[in-house]
Amino acid sequence: MKVTEGTIQQLRSEGTFLYDMSMINHFISCPSSYHKRHELGLMRNDLRLSTPLMFGSSVHRGIESWYANDKDDQQALEAFKLSFREHEEQPKLGKTGKELRAVYTLLFGCSLLTAYFNKYRGEVRTMMENEIPVAEELTEGIYLAGRIDKVFEVSGKLVFQDHKTSKYYQNFRLNPNGQFMNYKFLVQKLSGRKASGELDMLGVALNKGVNELLRREPFDYTEDQMREWRDSVVMWIKRMGSARELNQWPQSWNCEPYFKECQFLPLCTLPVSSARENLVQSMYHVDFWDPFSVE
Repeated sequence: MKVTEGTIQQLRSEGTFLYDMSMINHFISCPSSYHKRHELGLMRNDLRLSTPLMFGSSVHRGIESWYANDKDDQQALEAFKLSFREHEEQPKLGKTGKELRAVYTLLFGCSLLTAYFNKYRGEVRTMMENEIPVAEELTEGIYLAGRIDKVFEVSGKLVFQDHKTSKYYQNFRLNPNGQFMNYKFLVQKLSGRKASGELDMLGVALNKGVNELLRREPFDYTEDQMREWRDSVVMWIKRMGSARELNQWPQSWNCEPYFKECQFLPLCTLPVSSARENLVQSMYHVDFWDPFSVE
């Protein structure tokens, strides 16, 4: 089903939790960190938005605008700039004192998007959906959610598309990929049709021409692969439910996920638990994760 802003609150009021693959992966990585972020909704007051993350989100805005406005380049570039301007990376000084070029800039983003628009302007396909939030019941009482970037009709077949921006554009794993398997499940459940996927990669690098950074790669999963994914997701969500019932959220000591210090490290290193409440009030605020956000 397509969802509205009140879907999460409505399901929770009925005692049903809504999950996406980011939440499940967070629990697998560290149940304690998952509990603080997703069950309690805690966020550090001093946490800065990630520049690469905001760049990717802003590129999404630009591509969404391009398709929504009859492939109007100018409108799309303005949408990108409006979203990214305040997050633009600034040049930094290296260890030798030499200025290092910034990568995530408005100029680079506009050049990358322009190359993307020129490459795919003439393609023949029918857009069915553009940036849709979807939630479906995987099994009784277990709902999975996700935001699908694009759904196209291509030569009579249904294709969902996901855009990625990354410095690691040459090493992105498509199989297995829990996020993309979730998208396949959601699109097929929503449409009642078989669907395959496409990765639209917009790479990030200064030592390559922008046209070299664009790659479109088709992918699909067999029924056996999807069944194994489903069984794994159900198992992990049941473990999450058990942790909730027992109120037991063990630490995994994975304190630097993605090479960055976990935002909850101050809570996990408290010498006395009685100081926890004061630390939460001084360092954190409540802002629950939105599985339908493009950020």
